[in-house]
Amino acid sequence: MALRLGIGLAVVVATALLAWAWRRREGRFSEAGGRFSRSELGIARRDRPAAVLVEFSGEGCAPCVIVRDRIERLAAELPEVDVVTIDAAERRSLAERYGVKRVPTLFIADGDLSIRWRASGVPSEAAIRSTLLGPDWAGRPHPDADVRVPAPSDPVRSERAR
Repeated sequence: MALRLGIGLAVVVATALLAWAWRRREGRFSEAGGRFSRSELGIARRDRPAAVLVEFSGEGCAPCVIVRDRIERLAAELPEVDVVTIDAAERRSLAERYGVKRVPTLFIADGDLSIRWRASGVPSEAAIRSTLLGPDWAGRPHPDADVRVPAPSDPVRSERAR
């Protein structure tokens, strides 16, 4: 009886630790590489966006709707940013090319369509905003102040967190 209880407790603890680890990385932006082509995203040659938010989503995906609402609010504030939503099921080869294993997956690319950041899951609106406005490649000041918002991997931010 004690052995079964111990095994049951160990399974519960292991499950809780895995869930905690999964939640910690859920929706976090990480630096990424690669490049989109204009034809893949449907961006005309004459268009010169400051940045592009690309969301891979799926039909009937509730988290995708949450992310889409967040990026639409940001796009309304930042008209120089293009937003592209791609249905991962309809464009499976494109999703596979960029390593999309689940939806929603969000990419942030600069004006030359070089991929700078990516997140799988549901990033917060603040995380999207700071990632979009923070890196030097964005070249735009934070709309509420005369300072730039540090990127998630910016050393300035990690010093402030200490």
